[in-house]
Formats: sequence, C-alpha cells, structure tokens
Amino acid sequence: MPARDHAEPIDPVKARAAGRPLDENVDAAILETAWRLLLEEGYARMSIARVAEEARVGRPAIYRRYRDKAELVAAVLADKQSRTQPIDTGDARRDLIAHLEFARRRFAVELAGTMIVEGRKHPELLEGFRRGMLRPRMADIVAAFERGKERGEIRPDLDSELAVHALMGAFMYHRIAEGQPKKGWPEHVVDTLWPAFAA
Repeated sequence: MPARDHAEPIDPVKARAAGRPLDENVDAAILETAWRLLLEEGYARMSIARVAEEARVGRPAIYRRYRDKAELVAAVLADKQSRTQPIDTGDARRDLIAHLEFARRRFAVELAGTMIVEGRKHPELLEGFRRGMLRPRMADIVAAFERGKERGEIRPDLDSELAVHALMGAFMYHRIAEGQPKKGWPEHVVDTLWPAFAA
C-alpha cells in the first residue's frame, strides 16, 4: 500500500463511536455530580477534576465524553430537560397551572443567575442554557396555548410566545422579589391572566 503524504484528520465523533461503548452508569454519575456541583458551587468554581473526584471516575472518562466544562454543562442541562414529563391535561388552563407549578417546585433561579453572570465571559454557556432548558420549556408552553386555540379555549389571535413571557415572567419576578411562591400561587396567576388569554 503506498504511503500517504498526509494523515487524514480524525473525526472525534467517529473515533468515539468506533471505540468501546461508554458505560451508562458512569454517564449518569458524571451528569448527576456535575448538576449538583453546578447548583452548589456555580460554574466558575466547578471543575472537571472535582466532578471526576465526586463521581468517582477518572478524568479521562469525562474527557472521552465531553470536550470541556462548557460542553459537560450543556449536556447536564439537556439531560435535565429531557427527563421532564410532558404536560398535556386536555385543558389549556390546567396545562398553564401545571407548567407554573413545575417552575415553582423545580426551576433553579440561582442557576439561571449563574448562567447570566458567567455568560459575559462564556457566551456559549448561556446559549447552552437557553438551548438546553429555556427554549424547550418555552416550546412546551407555547404548544399548550396552541392546543387551547385548536379546542376554542384560547383566543386565536393571541401571541403565544408573548403570553409565555407574561406567564413565566410573573414567576421569575416573584421568585426574585419575594422568594419561593407558595402553594396555590400558580392558580392565582393563571386566573388573573386568563381573561387576556381566553377566547
């Protein structure tokens, strides 16, 4: 076989696929540990070395999966979003209440603040947060409004994206200004905004 003048570039995705399959238990340990450290310590203080130590895996195991810390965090956010159950009760008002209740119980506002602050130095991190968590959640709530339009519950001319901003903006402001909303708060917000949404 004739020698090649130049070696062909290695595609890291193909190279990874050609190797041994990655251990799913290690995958889960890495993602869960990175999520915990991200919430507890923030992005700046979190490190690949610390994730490896806490997850009890070697650093090479992490670098086989993720190029750097930013890529790891993007994977963590996408993983968390993929694990959320879809909301479709068959009723637009109940869907909106359920989405707000999910935010009340599960949305980490502190993480959002960290992403915004770190986004000044690492814009790809903020974009990963938007792409991995915020946009999928917004799309789910937009879909709830659109289903409501099809059933005749929601005004057909309503700007669904703007309505999502009004709904979730109420949650964000309350969370920052007054703290965690109490049980029953989602129903109160939806009932207040419902006359602007309803057909």
